Amino acid sequence: MKAWSAQPTRRVAVVGIAALGAVSLLGGCGFETRQQAAAVVNGHVIHESDVRQTFDQLKAAKLDFAENIVVTALVAAPLLKQAVAKTGSWKPDETYASVIASIPEATDTTKEFVEAVALIQSQRMTPADVAAYRDDLKKADISVNPRYGAVVKSEEGPVYFTIGQQTPNWVKPGANPAPATAQ
Repeated sequence: MKAWSAQPTRRVAVVGIAALGAVSLLGGCGFETRQQAAAVVNGHVIHESDVRQTFDQLKAAKLDFAENIVVTALVAAPLLKQAVAKTGSWKPDETYASVIASIPEATDTTKEFVEAVALIQSQRMTPADVAAYRDDLKKADISVNPRYGAVVKSEEGPVYFTIGQQTPNWVKPGANPAPATAQ
């Protein structure tokens, strides 16, 4: 009968520790990405830095949009684009071109934002486009960084959701009366 060797046991322990280390490192990458996300739409991460850069580029071009509106449009953008691609009812137009021309070195994210807003403002979505968009929106896996609030579904267009607080954050009066002042 052969005696147990310490060698295989050590190998198994080293392999196990290495595997645990690799899993924790790889898991950390995904966690870090999600920590830096403004939103995630069907697995596509919208990074905080992209939202900030788009917000800054719009502000520099004298276009006043709040950050949560930037996030809302960026969440809706791929779903809107997919809906109109099915019918070909809209392509970037003169409004889009004019706005992009006013933003030097517009990032891809800024272009996505402008495209979504130009599409919405064009009012050229057909009933089939709206139906396809709403269907895609219902199926979409959307998560939003709590900094911006939550996705609040709506029956009103043009995007049929908002990103913000579900209920107003009213200041509630305190239950305790103000303390009496000493005289």
